[in-house]
Amino acid sequence: MSTAAQSDGLETRALACAAGYRTLFAALDLRLPPSHWMMLVGPNGSGKSTLLRAIAGLTRPVAGEIRWRGAPRRAGSSGWRSDCLYEGHAAGWKDSLDARENLALQAALDGLDVDAAGLDAQLARVGLERQARLPFARLSAGQRRRLSLARLSLSRRPLWLLDEPGTALDAAGLQTLAALLDAHLTAGGLALVATHQPLPCAHAPLVLDLGERQR
Repeated sequence: MSTAAQSDGLETRALACAAGYRTLFAALDLRLPPSHWMMLVGPNGSGKSTLLRAIAGLTRPVAGEIRWRGAPRRAGSSGWRSDCLYEGHAAGWKDSLDARENLALQAALDGLDVDAAGLDAQLARVGLERQARLPFARLSAGQRRRLSLARLSLSRRPLWLLDEPGTALDAAGLQTLAALLDAHLTAGGLALVATHQPLPCAHAPLVLDLGERQR
């Protein structure tokens, strides 16, 4: 991998993270260039979610450095917030709003100007056109995950950090997720994805097994 490719993407140097007094991983050197995605694998407790949260700036590493496009990442900067999309287990949807209203609110928070037709198109893309006016509290687990896919379909942020995005999705939902990921990578984006299941993507992933680092 060339130095130029490294400087254009995501890199960690000697990164270490812990849960309480237990070190999850240490001396982690990770390099992810544009148009590539990395699949994080390993048993529960190996640090997959913690690594994503550390890169997103939601938790503090014990040691090491995170670099983005050749420079140290500044977790609280407006530039980092506009470049990084993190989707964890708690998506932040509002129970009192319907699916379409939730997507409109998330688009506004992401700085996107999307009209009603655009929102409806994305909901249809992920198979939620019939649930557009259904309150979020009444959506099934799979439908809630599809709403997260609609947010991904609207995203223009170059780096995606996704924690188990395939949970509760059926085969068709996984195909939609894979198609969104492939389109993102084709456009030059990057993605770091924690998952217990393979995704049917055209782009082959790099693989990081955090469980191996604990042996």
